Amino acid sequence: MDREEYLVRPFTDLDYEAVSRIGRKVTPEFPFSPEEERQWVARFMTSDRINERWIVEERSTSTVVAWGSMSHAPHAFEPRKFWSAVEVDPAHRGRGIGRTLAALIESEAGSHGAVCLWTNVRTDDPRSFDFAQRHGFRELRRVWMSTLDLTQERPEPGAERGKALERDGMRFTTLSEEGPAREETRRKLLELLNETSRDVPRVGKFAPMTYEQFVKEFESPSFLPEACFLAAVGDEYVAISSLERSLAEPDSLRVDFTGTRSAYRGRGVASELKRRALEYARARGVRSLRTVNDSLNRPMWAINAKQGFVRTFEWSAQERRFPPAPTTGESGEKG
Repeated sequence: MDREEYLVRPFTDLDYEAVSRIGRKVTPEFPFSPEEERQWVARFMTSDRINERWIVEERSTSTVVAWGSMSHAPHAFEPRKFWSAVEVDPAHRGRGIGRTLAALIESEAGSHGAVCLWTNVRTDDPRSFDFAQRHGFRELRRVWMSTLDLTQERPEPGAERGKALERDGMRFTTLSEEGPAREETRRKLLELLNETSRDVPRVGKFAPMTYEQFVKEFESPSFLPEACFLAAVGDEYVAISSLERSLAEPDSLRVDFTGTRSAYRGRGVASELKRRALEYARARGVRSLRTVNDSLNRPMWAINAKQGFVRTFEWSAQERRFPPAPTTGESGEKG
């Protein structure tokens, strides 16, 4: 990278707009607004988490053309394992910017005693895929992004399953009906989320959400309590399927999370909640739903496929391992 043409500097709060702009160019199918990016950091990157970001700026225009990051994972916290990302505006690729950011991330990873870095790379972007491989990353598995086009007519599943579950004593409700401001409701919902999230395939070891992290979701502009569908037995929530706003695409919603307690799986509860979510979206003129599935989460993908979700593209979830740090003996010599 030509240092006379480009400047590398730390990320500031004013850079969210530029990061969002570059992200929409690299992954136009799954855009996030600056405010959504800001809220994500505020919610998950607490004081005990490392979240380092850097910006590359074109000196002649003061335009941000790339960014890189290294951070702890929000739902898979391990002190010496980090997610990394490098995104370069397509108009500025091939100028060594990505290599400069990768070297910076590697240096920071070493200073924190990292044992590995993780990253996601589009499989339909051979240049980025090769870049990751050259920098020591190896594929773990695939992550699928899929879309449901709600403008297309298709047979909708009926409500018979839900009626049968209700006859068996299950109650269907929404977070809006339950009272999102009630602490009892929030704590019951968090307990459900942490239990059902534990079984979701992910890169890294599961880390439960704290109450402090969880309640920040209620401040998010993407939060839709009326689109958080719940199944309950007595006073216990047993399943959830929720949608959230896409601030970058007002006519689209994202599937936030779907999960069922193990004792209630295999009875079609998640499918019924998702049916209600689709009904909600169609009634409000939403044009599409987007969701992301780990390729190991076959049961959830089967539910989505039955509803008409179509795989749009894949990320390759990759890992770069670092050799263990040398140990020293009492004499201070390497052992």
